[in-house]
Amino acid sequence: MRIIFCYSLLLILFACGSTKQINDIEDITPDWVKNYPVSENYYTGIGIANKSKNPVNYIQVAQQNALQNLASQIKVNIATQSVFVQMEREYGFEEEFKSDIKIKAEEHLQGYELKGTHQAGDEYWVYYSLSKRKYTEVRQARMEEAMEQAKTLLSFTTHQHSPKERYVHFVKALEVLKPFLSEPLACQIDGRNVFLGSEIIAQFRSFMDNFRILSLNKKVKVMLGDKLGELKFAVEFNKTRVENIPLIFASDLLDVKPFSNSTDENGLFIAIVPKISSTENVQKMQVGLNIEDWLKEATTDNFTQKLARGVKSHQITMPIYVYTPLVYVQSKEKYFGTLYRSQDLKFAAETALNKLGFSPTGRKDEAELFMQIEANTEKGRTQTGQKMFTAFLNMSIQVKDKNQMIVFSEQLNKLKGIQLSFEQANTSAYEKAQEELNKSIIPNFVNSFIQK
Repeated sequence: MRIIFCYSLLLILFACGSTKQINDIEDITPDWVKNYPVSENYYTGIGIANKSKNPVNYIQVAQQNALQNLASQIKVNIATQSVFVQMEREYGFEEEFKSDIKIKAEEHLQGYELKGTHQAGDEYWVYYSLSKRKYTEVRQARMEEAMEQAKTLLSFTTHQHSPKERYVHFVKALEVLKPFLSEPLACQIDGRNVFLGSEIIAQFRSFMDNFRILSLNKKVKVMLGDKLGELKFAVEFNKTRVENIPLIFASDLLDVKPFSNSTDENGLFIAIVPKISSTENVQKMQVGLNIEDWLKEATTDNFTQKLARGVKSHQITMPIYVYTPLVYVQSKEKYFGTLYRSQDLKFAAETALNKLGFSPTGRKDEAELFMQIEANTEKGRTQTGQKMFTAFLNMSIQVKDKNQMIVFSEQLNKLKGIQLSFEQANTSAYEKAQEELNKSIIPNFVNSFIQK
């Protein structure tokens, strides 16, 4: 009995010792791991990384997570005098831009302190702390420095500099202010009290409004299939023509090819439309300033580019009036070498042209194109006692313009007609020729105008 009692006592003492050892191990865990620190005077950032998932860089991962956690506590208030509010009101920026304007605070954190690290199994913990007062002081200093840089850049946007230089410096001035565009940025420029971000936008808009694109072309009316040739435009700035200004063209229907890279010394820009290939009556092109390369030279920052694109430049819409050609069709249709009294092929060609949007005309003097159809049949070989007779039709189609230039030609040989008599075989061969005109030849002719 005594032995049993002693054995039980040892078990109790061992259990108590084990519990005390476990409690000692738990006590090693820092309080900031057990309970997230909250302070009125400090921002707190705690980051965790899994060592098995990040065996090489788990420390850096935990540090970055801690900084992101720290930054998430820093509120970015958007002042009513800020650029963001102005751009949202005037240009209707989408919701996604709001997340861009709220600059990622972790990119601008300074003065944070490492308060501790901890490892437990596969987990590695990092604890950062940042004084709210110190953060405010550092941010204010950085903001004032950025404002001075922006004002210096703004000095390069005056009329002494080229339009491209002015544009680039407007964009650069916005870029250096990017982390602070949610602030009013009150300052003085030339003795005036201004909000710097809004002032830059206002000057930028005024600068872009001074550009004007002029079309130097009279009302353009062109026939389908023709080359439109050169189109001339001019660019003015403050009512004076300027050189080295690139233009861009956009059209759903017209194939516009810039002949110039930018305006010449006389402020002129030339574009070419090689061929009108759509049957739409009115075809439009939009002409605008091609300042995308200027923008990319100024900044590679996506948000700043979006902001700059919100400052619109002048553009124009130029209509091109397109008409289909009047076609005069004539035919010589022979019946075994004798001129056929009917003109079935002429009628079939005119019907097919009408279906495809081309207008046949009976007046030769008003036509732009002249279609000549020539056809003749010949008898097939005869045999004594045969009951079926064969006729072969040869047909040529040629289309010329007013200058007698051939714009289309087609030749069909040996279209066969088989019937109970040569007369009926001739009719059958002509019917096949009409079918070829309707289904193949006239569509090919029309496609020669609308295909590029």
